[in-house]
Amino acid sequence: MSRVFIWNCHLPHLPSAWRERLRDFGTYASGALFTLGWWFFIDGLVLARTHEDFPAKFGFEDWLPGILCTLGMIITNSIDLSLLRDDTFSYDGSGGGLAGKAKLTLFIGIALLAGGVAGSIAILSIKYIVPQVDAAVLYIGFTNVIQTVSILLSSIVLWFVHNAEHDNQYNFVLN
Repeated sequence: MSRVFIWNCHLPHLPSAWRERLRDFGTYASGALFTLGWWFFIDGLVLARTHEDFPAKFGFEDWLPGILCTLGMIITNSIDLSLLRDDTFSYDGSGGGLAGKAKLTLFIGIALLAGGVAGSIAILSIKYIVPQVDAAVLYIGFTNVIQTVSILLSSIVLWFVHNAEHDNQYNFVLN
Protein backbone atom coordinates (compact mmCIF):
# COMPACT_ATOMS: atom_id res chain seq x y z
CA MET A 1 0.00 0.00 0.00
CA SER A 2 1.44 3.35 -1.00
CA ARG A 3 1.57 6.27 1.34
CA VAL A 4 -0.22 9.46 0.40
CA PHE A 5 1.21 12.66 1.81
CA ILE A 6 -1.68 14.94 2.64
CA TRP A 7 0.52 17.70 3.99
CA ASN A 8 4.24 18.02 3.48
CA CYS A 9 5.38 21.29 4.97
CA HIS A 10 8.97 22.45 4.83
CA LEU A 11 9.94 24.97 7.45
CA PRO A 12 11.77 28.08 6.28
CA HIS A 13 15.52 27.83 6.22
CA LEU A 14 16.76 28.48 9.72
CA PRO A 15 20.33 28.97 10.85
CA SER A 16 21.80 25.74 12.20
CA ALA A 17 22.05 27.13 15.74
CA TRP A 18 18.29 27.82 15.71
CA ARG A 19 17.46 24.42 14.20
CA GLU A 20 19.24 22.67 17.06
CA ARG A 21 17.11 24.58 19.56
CA LEU A 22 13.78 24.28 17.69
CA ARG A 23 12.64 21.27 19.71
CA ASP A 24 13.50 23.00 22.99
CA PHE A 25 11.79 26.22 21.90
CA GLY A 26 8.67 24.32 20.81
CA THR A 27 8.53 22.52 24.14
CA TYR A 28 8.85 25.80 26.02
CA ALA A 29 6.22 27.45 23.80
CA SER A 30 3.88 24.53 24.43
CA GLY A 31 4.39 24.84 28.17
CA ALA A 32 3.78 28.58 27.99
CA LEU A 33 0.51 28.06 26.11
CA PHE A 34 -0.59 25.42 28.63
CA THR A 35 0.27 27.68 31.56
CA LEU A 36 -1.42 30.66 29.93
CA GLY A 37 -4.62 28.66 29.47
CA TRP A 38 -4.80 27.58 33.08
CA TRP A 39 -3.85 31.07 34.21
CA PHE A 40 -6.81 32.57 32.32
CA PHE A 41 -9.14 29.98 33.87
CA ILE A 42 -7.90 30.67 37.41
CA ASP A 43 -8.21 34.40 36.72
CA GLY A 44 -11.85 33.87 35.75
CA LEU A 45 -12.42 31.71 38.82
CA VAL A 46 -10.99 34.34 41.16
CA LEU A 47 -12.97 37.08 39.42
CA ALA A 48 -16.17 35.01 39.73
CA ARG A 49 -15.59 34.49 43.45
CA THR A 50 -14.96 38.17 44.11
CA HIS A 51 -17.71 39.54 41.83
CA GLU A 52 -20.72 40.96 43.67
CA ASP A 53 -24.00 39.10 42.93
CA PHE A 54 -22.50 36.85 40.24
CA PRO A 55 -25.45 35.72 38.07
CA ALA A 56 -24.13 32.20 37.26
CA LYS A 57 -22.88 29.63 39.73
CA PHE A 58 -19.29 28.57 39.07
CA GLY A 59 -19.41 24.78 39.44
CA PHE A 60 -17.70 21.56 38.39
CA GLU A 61 -19.04 21.89 34.85
CA ASP A 62 -16.76 24.89 34.43
CA TRP A 63 -13.73 22.83 35.48
CA LEU A 64 -14.55 19.80 33.32
CA PRO A 65 -13.52 21.13 29.85
CA GLY A 66 -10.06 22.09 31.10
CA ILE A 67 -9.61 18.74 32.81
CA LEU A 68 -10.72 16.89 29.66
CA CYS A 69 -8.33 18.92 27.50
CA THR A 70 -5.46 18.31 29.91
CA LEU A 71 -6.11 14.55 29.88
CA GLY A 72 -6.39 14.63 26.08
CA MET A 73 -3.08 16.45 25.85
CA ILE A 74 -1.36 13.90 28.08
CA ILE A 75 -2.82 10.96 26.14
CA THR A 76 -2.12 12.44 22.70
CA ASN A 77 1.47 13.39 23.40
CA SER A 78 2.35 10.11 25.08
CA ILE A 79 2.07 8.27 21.75
CA ASP A 80 5.09 7.96 19.49
CA LEU A 81 4.45 8.67 15.81
CA SER A 82 6.35 5.53 14.78
CA LEU A 83 3.71 3.37 16.50
CA LEU A 84 1.04 4.74 14.17
CA ARG A 85 2.82 3.71 10.97
CA ASP A 86 2.46 -0.05 11.34
CA ASP A 87 -0.06 -1.49 8.86
CA THR A 88 -1.29 -4.36 11.01
CA PHE A 89 -4.58 -3.80 12.79
CA SER A 90 -5.58 -6.56 15.17
CA TYR A 91 -6.52 -6.87 18.81
CA ASP A 92 -5.29 -10.39 19.44
CA GLY A 93 -3.23 -9.40 22.50
CA SER A 94 0.01 -10.76 21.07
CA GLY A 95 1.49 -7.34 20.39
CA GLY A 96 0.81 -7.50 16.66
CA GLY A 97 -1.96 -4.96 16.99
CA LEU A 98 0.12 -2.31 18.68
CA ALA A 99 -0.53 0.17 15.87
CA GLY A 100 -4.27 -0.31 16.18
CA LYS A 101 -4.14 0.21 19.92
CA ALA A 102 -1.99 3.31 19.46
CA LYS A 103 -4.45 4.69 16.88
CA LEU A 104 -7.37 4.04 19.22
CA THR A 105 -5.55 5.72 22.09
CA LEU A 106 -4.70 8.70 19.86
CA PHE A 107 -8.36 8.92 18.82
CA ILE A 108 -9.45 8.96 22.46
CA GLY A 109 -6.94 11.73 23.24
CA ILE A 110 -8.08 13.85 20.30
CA ALA A 111 -11.72 13.23 21.22
CA LEU A 112 -11.01 14.46 24.76
CA LEU A 113 -9.36 17.60 23.37
CA ALA A 114 -12.23 18.29 20.98
CA GLY A 115 -14.82 17.51 23.65
CA GLY A 116 -13.17 19.92 26.06
CA VAL A 117 -13.19 22.74 23.52
CA ALA A 118 -16.79 22.01 22.50
CA GLY A 119 -17.83 21.80 26.14
CA SER A 120 -16.29 25.17 26.96
CA ILE A 121 -18.08 26.77 24.00
CA ALA A 122 -21.36 25.16 25.11
CA ILE A 123 -20.88 26.44 28.66
CA LEU A 124 -20.10 29.92 27.33
CA SER A 125 -23.27 29.87 25.24
CA ILE A 126 -25.62 28.40 27.85
CA LYS A 127 -24.42 30.16 30.98
CA TYR A 128 -23.19 33.50 29.69
CA ILE A 129 -24.41 34.44 26.19
CA VAL A 130 -28.05 33.28 26.33
CA PRO A 131 -28.82 35.05 29.66
CA GLN A 132 -27.17 38.21 28.22
CA VAL A 133 -24.90 38.98 31.15
CA ASP A 134 -22.78 42.12 31.31
CA ALA A 135 -19.27 42.29 29.84
CA ALA A 136 -17.38 41.65 33.09
CA VAL A 137 -19.27 38.40 33.65
CA LEU A 138 -18.99 37.46 29.96
CA TYR A 139 -15.20 37.65 30.32
CA ILE A 140 -15.45 34.87 32.91
CA GLY A 141 -17.19 32.70 30.33
CA PHE A 142 -14.54 33.44 27.75
CA THR A 143 -11.73 32.43 30.11
CA ASN A 144 -12.94 28.83 29.87
CA VAL A 145 -12.81 28.92 26.07
CA ILE A 146 -9.38 30.60 26.12
CA GLN A 147 -8.17 27.87 28.48
CA THR A 148 -9.27 24.94 26.33
CA VAL A 149 -8.09 26.48 23.05
CA SER A 150 -4.70 27.24 24.63
CA ILE A 151 -4.37 23.64 25.84
CA LEU A 152 -5.36 22.39 22.36
CA LEU A 153 -2.75 24.62 20.69
CA SER A 154 -0.20 23.55 23.29
CA SER A 155 -0.88 19.92 22.46
CA ILE A 156 -0.52 20.57 18.73
CA VAL A 157 2.79 22.40 19.17
CA LEU A 158 4.15 19.67 21.42
CA TRP A 159 3.04 16.94 18.98
CA PHE A 160 4.76 18.68 16.05
CA VAL A 161 8.08 19.35 17.74
CA HIS A 162 8.41 15.88 19.20
CA ASN A 163 7.29 13.93 16.14
CA ALA A 164 9.28 15.68 13.42
CA GLU A 165 11.16 13.23 11.21
CA HIS A 166 13.77 15.79 10.23
CA ASP A 167 14.83 19.07 11.75
CA ASN A 168 13.08 21.13 9.10
CA GLN A 169 10.12 19.07 7.87
CA TYR A 170 6.72 17.88 9.08
CA ASN A 171 4.83 15.13 7.24
CA PHE A 172 1.26 13.97 7.67
CA VAL A 173 0.90 10.54 6.10
CA LEU A 174 -2.22 8.55 5.30
CA ASN A 175 -1.50 4.82 5.18
